[in-house]
Amino acid sequence: MSSAEQISTRSSFGKWINGRVEQWLVKHVPALERVTLHRSNIFILPASHGLLFIITAAIIFVAAINYGLSLAFALAFLMVSLFLLAILHSFYNLHGLTVRGLGADPAFAGETAVFDIAVERQSRRSHESLELYFQGGDTVCTSLVQDQQQRLALPVQVNQRGRFKAPRLIVQSCFPLGLWRTWSRLDLAQSCLVYPRPLPCDFSHSSNSAASGESTSIAPGVEDFHGLRTYQPGDSLRQIAWKNLARGQGMMVKQFVDGRDEQRMLDWDMFPGLESELRLSYLCYMILQMEGTDCDYGLQMPGVSIAPDRGEVHQRRLLKVLALWP
Repeated sequence: MSSAEQISTRSSFGKWINGRVEQWLVKHVPALERVTLHRSNIFILPASHGLLFIITAAIIFVAAINYGLSLAFALAFLMVSLFLLAILHSFYNLHGLTVRGLGADPAFAGETAVFDIAVERQSRRSHESLELYFQGGDTVCTSLVQDQQQRLALPVQVNQRGRFKAPRLIVQSCFPLGLWRTWSRLDLAQSCLVYPRPLPCDFSHSSNSAASGESTSIAPGVEDFHGLRTYQPGDSLRQIAWKNLARGQGMMVKQFVDGRDEQRMLDWDMFPGLESELRLSYLCYMILQMEGTDCDYGLQMPGVSIAPDRGEVHQRRLLKVLALWP
């Protein structure tokens, strides 16, 4: 068997093992927003230092048998006793810890989403040297000795737009002696919205008003003088142009308007011939750029039409449409 085939076989076997483990976890450690660690969801195995420690104890014990050294027997028995007692202390360091998911803010594809996690202890318990992380993410270390509760921010990489489901959270500790690794893998039922990756695009091809839906409109108001019109019964006498009447130009009325800001519709068809993901990335970039202007903007996509507006709420609404686009 070639080396490539061996690597492929090992990879397939590893995926099969991971799949079986995940099935077992789904059944025995289900998704919950709030989880308290107990004997059913805490796992414990010797750490690398623990294996070296017990091997050293075995070597000392064999040497004590060969040479009849009483002190060596005592040392070997002491090491084994510490090794066994460390199991209980390691287990109880996690037992009773409550972990709660608080959600995450939306992120852009290719960036890092930050999930907020709260860890709480019971009134008479303490938890030391805790490590929390998502698979492949950075590890956050903390201890609950004085504080009753702590809030932690755990990062995780997001690569695809849409609704991202957070992977299982790993909570582990090697306290107190580093001989045992105690851990739990929790599904806190967390998710976040992932917007498309914004890609810069040229606005010049869509600067034409007809192409981009750009317009400027006016409405009757009191701010700006717009012109004169013929007097009609019922018009206010305050708006009559008396100077024009004195010049013999007839009864005219001043017309005022309120100017409305420029409006632009960001249209799916502004990028003909491009694949969907690239269009979404361009539209995402344009939405981010438009929010920094004084222009109202809307979104026109197949089956979706959102009227022009502005503000953070409006921006998030448009970005959500892009994120969840089929």
